[in-house]
Amino acid sequence: LTGVDGLDIENSSPNHKKQFWPAHVHIIGKDILWFHTVIWPCLLMSAGIPLPTTVFAHGFVNDKEGKKMSKSLGNVVDPHDMLDEFSVDTFRWYLCKEAPYGGELSFSPDSLRDMHNADLVKTLGNLVHRATSLTQKYCQGKIPHVRVESPALPDFAATVASYQDKMDNFELESGANLAIQGFRDLNGYLTEEAPWLKKGDEFAEFRQVVVRATLEGIYALAHLLIPFVPMGAQAIFDKLGTPPLTLEELDLVSLRNLTPGTSVSVGEVLYPELFSKEELQDKAEASRKKAEAVAEAQRRKKEKKENAKKAQQQQQQGGGGDTDQPEFTKMEIRVGQITKVWNHPEADKLFCEDIDMGGAETGGEPRQIASGLREHYTLEQMTNRKVLVVCNLKAAKIVGFASNGMVLAAKANDGSNKVELIDPPADAIVGERITIEGLTGDPLSSTQVKKKKIWDKVAKNLKTLEGGIASWEGKPLLTSQGPCQAVSLVGAPIS
Repeated sequence: LTGVDGLDIENSSPNHKKQFWPAHVHIIGKDILWFHTVIWPCLLMSAGIPLPTTVFAHGFVNDKEGKKMSKSLGNVVDPHDMLDEFSVDTFRWYLCKEAPYGGELSFSPDSLRDMHNADLVKTLGNLVHRATSLTQKYCQGKIPHVRVESPALPDFAATVASYQDKMDNFELESGANLAIQGFRDLNGYLTEEAPWLKKGDEFAEFRQVVVRATLEGIYALAHLLIPFVPMGAQAIFDKLGTPPLTLEELDLVSLRNLTPGTSVSVGEVLYPELFSKEELQDKAEASRKKAEAVAEAQRRKKEKKENAKKAQQQQQQGGGGDTDQPEFTKMEIRVGQITKVWNHPEADKLFCEDIDMGGAETGGEPRQIASGLREHYTLEQMTNRKVLVVCNLKAAKIVGFASNGMVLAAKANDGSNKVELIDPPADAIVGERITIEGLTGDPLSSTQVKKKKIWDKVAKNLKTLEGGIASWEGKPLLTSQGPCQAVSLVGAPIS
């Protein structure tokens, strides 16, 4: 009927359990406190069995909102399901550290995951991996034969003494907090000493002293983790090649618990970082988009290289491209996205813009353009807006600002002075080249465009159609996601 029944020993005598009774401390749920402190002691006294000296009642594990778990509410968390998703160490650490021992626990898988990542991964696991890696780098993978002398080290003796007081008083949460804080302090010591910054043979001993001190601290503090994360604690002892001692046997003053020359292994990290399903989906989506962006950037780089080669050949031949090539295709008009916009400091009508061209231009750096739109748009309306950018125009100084291209807009010809930007579809790909159905050809260099006055020829046939659709010679300007258009202007020239 008690936990002692779990201490079954093979081939033992029938009376072997007597050594475990009486149990000085009984741990029970708070809902049976009256029965266990009134009825149960009466039964023990009537049987002549010694009473426990302490009865400790723990609180309930509630749902994440603090409500009692029940099947009718459908908020029951099955610990077996949790252990299918999380390691035993992670589950134990959370249960012991999340709530004061004896108090209520509002169980949340998200909080469990966050605590695992913060404590077991970024604090404990990170420190152990850093220290063992530095041992390989500066100490040939062995405990160095140097004295540990550093006033900057945390006071391990004080930490262990406080830990013992808390654990003796059943304050598991406080004990766990003291243990992990010790690792945070030790991590701070290693970061502050920064042996990796002390280069040269004259600092060889200093580097080894810091590494030895860190390893000794990890070894001492790992003993405090045994009740909470036994597998992780054992992994630390295995990495350091040294079995655990009792707390009384630990040398917490001179810190000489590790034997010089003992091999230290790096191995795998103690605990992998955990992600929610949503985070995993976001990471997968980000990886997919990154792969697509890289592929698109490589394609554009190749296209740009081929265009440059053709332009060079055209210059050498003194030509301006294929005489049958439509004028529009000699221009390079692409979808850009304004990432930053500010007022020109010396021109009241000008905006200055950083425009992302999706890696198609300037090695991924934003293209800077000045546009006379301040009378028609606000900074907020311009920020993050997708626009059409003429890319193969010669750079020009506009009131001291180097403008590398042109943003296309429609301008009313009814005397109203109304101006509307030509907008690509909302889901248009940044960096995509604008096309016209049935027309093909590679863009010319900015030099050839200027020399042959290509833009002047193209611009005079750019205007909006019904519905504001942008066109050249009556044919819509297209992206892979659809046509580009002004908001309302019809029959308006575009420049």
